[in-house]
Amino acid sequence: MRPRLITRRRLLQGSLAATAAIPLLNAELARGDEAVAPKRFVVFYTPNGTLESQWMPTGTETNFKLSPLLEKLEPFKSKLIPLRGINMNVVVNSNIGSEHARGIGGLLTGRALLKGNFRSFMSNNAGWASGISLDQHIANKLKPSTLFRTLELGVQVRDAEVRGRLCYSAPDQPIPPREDPYDTFEQLFGAAVPGQGGSEGGSAALDRLRAQRRTVFELLREEIADVRPRIGAEDRIKLEAHMQSIREIEQRLAGGGAPDGTGAPVTLCKPPALGARIDLSDDANMPAIGQLQMDLAAAALACDLTRIVTIQWSYAESEHLYPFLGLTENHHAISHQWNDAGKAKYTKIHTWFAEQLAYLLGKLDSYKEGDRSLLDNTVVLWVTEISESTQHALTNMPFLLAGSAGGVFRTGRFVDYLANGGRARQHNDLLVTIANAMGTDDTTFGDPEFSTGPLPGLT
Repeated sequence: MRPRLITRRRLLQGSLAATAAIPLLNAELARGDEAVAPKRFVVFYTPNGTLESQWMPTGTETNFKLSPLLEKLEPFKSKLIPLRGINMNVVVNSNIGSEHARGIGGLLTGRALLKGNFRSFMSNNAGWASGISLDQHIANKLKPSTLFRTLELGVQVRDAEVRGRLCYSAPDQPIPPREDPYDTFEQLFGAAVPGQGGSEGGSAALDRLRAQRRTVFELLREEIADVRPRIGAEDRIKLEAHMQSIREIEQRLAGGGAPDGTGAPVTLCKPPALGARIDLSDDANMPAIGQLQMDLAAAALACDLTRIVTIQWSYAESEHLYPFLGLTENHHAISHQWNDAGKAKYTKIHTWFAEQLAYLLGKLDSYKEGDRSLLDNTVVLWVTEISESTQHALTNMPFLLAGSAGGVFRTGRFVDYLANGGRARQHNDLLVTIANAMGTDDTTFGDPEFSTGPLPGLT
């Protein structure tokens, strides 16, 4: 009888919803790996710009110091490329929409907004973006053989107008992000998670769903039992850790705890009043919701369920509250406080966002792919819709790259296009550069008037 083989995709597609570092099996029996790890693209969006003086690194290209707002990224400095001198001229002079609306609409499309009736910061003529976004364009061009062409995730986005949309399948065709991590988990991994509960009918339906859908662990139990005796000790340890991580994330999504290594449960989210689910409308739950979405994004990439992910925190011109940071005023109001107290509050928020990005980078870096990590095979683009918040500026954008897209980008450098009398570059050309790094043959992207080709000095 031919020995049973458990393929990488069979093992991973339904199961690697994990938060721990679980390297892929090395054994020959774990077949299905590609000769070269695929490239991935991740967009990490945060709202309301930044404080330029506190964001821009100092120093030279290879001998630079991360700024106060970027200090949380220090462990990944060798895998970063902070950028200076990137303008969004494609939306600077438009008279449609506020700078916030224009900024988020143009971030990934490289085009101005269409006219419409959306109100945004004293403007009431904003429509949707007038072009396809980079994530969708790359997926259309490369046609990845993944279950999900792209994955759009949101963390308390809430706004359903132009301010709350980052991705577009075509002009005037926004793509709403998935804001519910429980729905995300169900869609990605097909495991039953608790409903809102409360009704007898709902409980019965959930029981039927659970009866119909065994967990991935149960589905794979027979194959794993067959394979386990024929793999090495190192792979056996990985496999056991892998399966334990599956149980943990299912437990977390059900409102339970996960072991902390000592046997004691760790409460990773505050149980909501209605039972198992986190209250997605409570600003205090933003950290827990965001962590779940980032965990699921990393798992989806590691499982090769998708190779393109966008993670959108709130919306442009966000008025989010941050009670977990000890703040009582909303984000947008704080972003326009010029005094030292206001800047200190603003710094708290954006230092926290850098910490969230550091968490995601650490997650990606924990998955090993040969002599590289998942982060090494990914390009992460951190963006926001305006630059200096007090000015509503759309020039010298605080953009940052992380990961090398499989060795394409030369990381560990501060690329300053304004240094030594240099000239500013257009963000459309940054989008072209990323598309090329992913494998497209594009020479321009977005509005061709503002795109001349890939940026120099990145590859």
